[in-house]
Amino acid sequence: MKKLTFFLVYAVIVLSVFSYTSAKEKTNLKQLLHAQYTNQMSDASSQLNELQKSVQQSLLFSDPTALNDSLQDVWRLSSDIRQTIGGLPLDREFTTQWMNYLGRLGNQAKLTMTSEESKTNWNKSVSNVASNLSSFSSEWDVATAHLLQEDKHYNQWLNQLSNKDVKNNFSNLSATVKSYAESDFPLTSSETDNQKKKDLIALKDKVISEKEALARFKEMFPQYEKATIRIEQSEKTAPYPFYHITFHEGIRLGYADITKKGGHLLSFLVERPVDKSTLSQEELINKANKQMKELGFDDLEIEASRENTMAWHLNYVRINPSNKAKVYADGVQVKIAKDNGEIIGINGMEYIQKETLKDQPMKKIDWKTFFDKNVEIVEEALSYSENDKMEERLCYELTVVYYNKNVPHTFRVLVDTETGEIIKNEKL
Repeated sequence: MKKLTFFLVYAVIVLSVFSYTSAKEKTNLKQLLHAQYTNQMSDASSQLNELQKSVQQSLLFSDPTALNDSLQDVWRLSSDIRQTIGGLPLDREFTTQWMNYLGRLGNQAKLTMTSEESKTNWNKSVSNVASNLSSFSSEWDVATAHLLQEDKHYNQWLNQLSNKDVKNNFSNLSATVKSYAESDFPLTSSETDNQKKKDLIALKDKVISEKEALARFKEMFPQYEKATIRIEQSEKTAPYPFYHITFHEGIRLGYADITKKGGHLLSFLVERPVDKSTLSQEELINKANKQMKELGFDDLEIEASRENTMAWHLNYVRINPSNKAKVYADGVQVKIAKDNGEIIGINGMEYIQKETLKDQPMKKIDWKTFFDKNVEIVEEALSYSENDKMEERLCYELTVVYYNKNVPHTFRVLVDTETGEIIKNEKL
């Protein structure tokens, strides 16, 4: 009897400790998500206000230089907001429509800076854009305020990560943004073809089952073999079919999206605390490269990187094996934790789409006569980049330095190998 009593008391103690630990772990996770997403929503709100101002400022100028300054801000801010929104587990339809609108606005601003014809088009559409952004900004403020003022937002975020049908103000905003995109930036025939490609219609791979998708996930991320895992299919309204896998293990909470066709990794995100201690940049990049190859991304090269207090953000581009040219359109964005080099975020959408590259002549260009005598070429490579007709063109990619009164200015110039046309000219 004494032994039975002992075991009963022991079991109660173990269960109490387990319940306390689980509750504390859940509270810590809740606080982590609250801080993370509140800060990101605040950043998005601030960036949206700045974008609205920049679009309005572009209406003030006729002078090309003054106009280009505003357009540069529009292009930069639209890109910044896309990155911020991409890390938030909001309504998926809203996120897709909003990122599409921002991409088209940024592209239009970029084209306007390099094409006289586009300046006329910008003036025609920008008044609608400014008005629509003003209206959307108000709706965004209401939606975020409503979401953040109530304690239930934590469960909503968890539900969104689980791909549940969460009804909130962002669901309504998706229709608003879609109507803005259709009116402000109507698709051309070339863009329609490109949009179909973005919707992954071009994938010809075999459709995999839920069981195969789960096996694929565990193969890519064996560290979550024993995690609590849930798998669901995408909504019927999704632009392409995929499996949405959510997982929870200890302090880690995350999700992965895998296409039904072929089992390709669309996206991957993990939320966890990051220690203050950091590895060196070289160590982190080496770890990231090794992990990417283990995941099957073996034809990539790091093109750009930036850091914040917790992570490094790496932009990879695919290397075309036939000519070693960088294919900027086939990129992968990766987020690695500074404390141990763990990959905590991947966006593989562009990589999956894989551009179809055509053979293109490469005429020899005399750079001494092409550039001013004060220009020095410091690096030369090959890359593919879109022209204004949304065609992938093989380019000579030159990093050059221009000296103005002994002050160096660095530019990246992309020149079409067949026509000699300047596809891009960016100051670094």
